Amino acid sequence: MLLRSNLQMMSLAVLLVTGLLVRTTLAVSCLREPGADHAISLKSPGDNGFKILVSGEPDKYVPGSVYTLSLVGARTHGHLQQFTRFMLGVDPSDPRVEASPQRVGSFQLFGDSLTTFNELCINTISEADDLPKTEIQVMWISPPKGSGCVVFRAMVLENKENWFADDGALSRELCELETVRNEEDEAAQSECCACDEAKYQLIFEGIWSNITHPRDFPFSLWLTHFSDVIGGSHERNFSFWGEGQYASDGLRQVAEWGSVRGMEAELRAKSKHLRTLIKAAGLWYPKVNTNTSSNFRVDRRRHLLSVVSMLGPSPDWIVGVNGLNLCQTDCTWVESKIIDLFPYDAGTDSGISYMSPNSPTIPQEKIYRITTMYPEDPRAPLYDPTGTPMKPLARLYLKRESIVPKSCDDQNIERLLAETIEVAENTEDTSRPECAVTEYSEWSECSVSCGKGLRMRQRSYLMPQKAEMLGCNRQLISKEMCVASVPECPGEFSEGEPVLEDNEGVCSTTPWSQLSECSVSCGVGLAMRTRRFLDRMGRKKCPHVSLLEKEKCMMPPLESIQGVP
Repeated sequence: MLLRSNLQMMSLAVLLVTGLLVRTTLAVSCLREPGADHAISLKSPGDNGFKILVSGEPDKYVPGSVYTLSLVGARTHGHLQQFTRFMLGVDPSDPRVEASPQRVGSFQLFGDSLTTFNELCINTISEADDLPKTEIQVMWISPPKGSGCVVFRAMVLENKENWFADDGALSRELCELETVRNEEDEAAQSECCACDEAKYQLIFEGIWSNITHPRDFPFSLWLTHFSDVIGGSHERNFSFWGEGQYASDGLRQVAEWGSVRGMEAELRAKSKHLRTLIKAAGLWYPKVNTNTSSNFRVDRRRHLLSVVSMLGPSPDWIVGVNGLNLCQTDCTWVESKIIDLFPYDAGTDSGISYMSPNSPTIPQEKIYRITTMYPEDPRAPLYDPTGTPMKPLARLYLKRESIVPKSCDDQNIERLLAETIEVAENTEDTSRPECAVTEYSEWSECSVSCGKGLRMRQRSYLMPQKAEMLGCNRQLISKEMCVASVPECPGEFSEGEPVLEDNEGVCSTTPWSQLSECSVSCGVGLAMRTRRFLDRMGRKKCPHVSLLEKEKCMMPPLESIQGVP
């Protein structure tokens, strides 16, 4: 009986050890140790100041993007820590997940002599020689959507007596940036069940500045602006802008010039689909980072919100929301909401930078989202080859101000169908007699003799003293961009002219590195090569010079590797 019990205990121990080994094998793709030939002591605790850095210091990674990883030592009394050997690997955070490149991404080497792929371990980079080094860098292509969290772990060997691994800053976890589908978005696909109407305040706040988005920020600060906001609350079967759509002529005028007159006319022509036509004054320098507001109403049939504003100066870039649903599945109205706004290209002008001269896109393209990775052009001011998520350019605040009780009987529905459109300017002062205004004046001449400038028109209160005394706050000045009779100023860079990539002086670069290995072991992947500026000021002074090139590569399909049964 005792022998039998001992055998059972031994079997259980074997199972536990086996399970632990399997778990460890799945979680850690390689043992990060320097080996007996290089170290005479056991691992020292902590990280001793060594750390893993990720370019842009993101909290999360964007699937399929390229990041630069660095392994560096601390600076102490003006001295940088050195190390001779290292290992840097990436594994799934979930120990049950297989550590394949398809789940954790893949490394790519820069064209230097400091790093090489580890021959014994997958997903791992090691030193190319044992010379002292203060920093190494490597590119990491993040895995595809749905891969979850990954963890980077490193080992560094200072000398035979001191080496450190996995502890402290020698481990770094990154999780996937996921797009969450809101309940409101799902509800937008079905009919709204709210009988009451709701009244909202809309506040549009400008965030874009040379602090938040410093790269190639417009040098003509007086041109920076968000145009007048234009849009409406509307029904489900109506849309006047959105990703994948073609811009109408009215939207083109907003995107290229900040002019909302054409867009307003188009919306008025579709008034049967709208509850409120929304207008709010633009934010022009030096008040780009302030806010503007308007009010609107929603009802059971017209419960979606769409608004748009030009980001300027720009070729045809806009920010806004399209089809934002405010009706909830429990038949109530959203109480408040804050939405970060990011840029879209309207697809009507092919300019690549803020101050690009006019270059109509023929044929017209569909509206698309601008990201740090697209368009993939170093001249694009929002391009970032590290794939760091973009900071918002503007923000929209929605606050429910009141509920207007209504019934849901058929007669009320018929009344809704026949109801006329409501027009909301940036304040409700439009309905106050003391806030009445004159018609707008004619547009002024363009403010410049060449290139892009501004023009404006004005109106005034009919009773200015009374309007001031009672605090009227209507828009009295309207602005939009214009182009002078001479479209380009002498000496301006023209994007149509050929540009030498390897100029002398500050723009000089190293030769291209060899193409990296394919990023995948099967199927279609990417191979890359890089170069660097010889002068560190080149990155700032020469944005037109490409430092990274990518090529598609094809590896044998998985079936041909494993053999098809």
